[in-house]
Amino acid sequence: MRTFIDTNVLIYWVDDSARADTVEQLLAGESVVSVQVLNEFANVLRKKRAMPLADIRFLSNTLINSCEVYDLSVRTHQSALALMGRYKLSLYDANSVAAAGLSNCAVLYNEDMQDGLNIKLPEPGGASALSIRNPFRI
Repeated sequence: MRTFIDTNVLIYWVDDSARADTVEQLLAGESVVSVQVLNEFANVLRKKRAMPLADIRFLSNTLINSCEVYDLSVRTHQSALALMGRYKLSLYDANSVAAAGLSNCAVLYNEDMQDGLNIKLPEPGGASALSIRNPFRI
């Protein structure tokens, strides 16, 4: 099953914790991230974790080589705007939902959105529905 991993889940990958183990398991599956997720991941590592740029490049390249990376497009943006209105999502969350749907993922792993929320996607050609899951919820 194809799954989309959002930034707020992925960031735990660099920790020494049970959550890092969970993220590692997610990455071992059919994982998808977007260019937006890569950018946010690099930004958080640099600004909030003060990680050296060489380490950020290594981690980003590891993700690029182990996950499918969905490029953002005008279609993603338009779908995100429709989702913002329908589900009261922020633009960045709506972009992740749109990217997950357009890349045919059944699940979007996100720690902050409503766990169990089922989203009907507005775009033909992608998944018709997407389930939001918090991978850390017991």
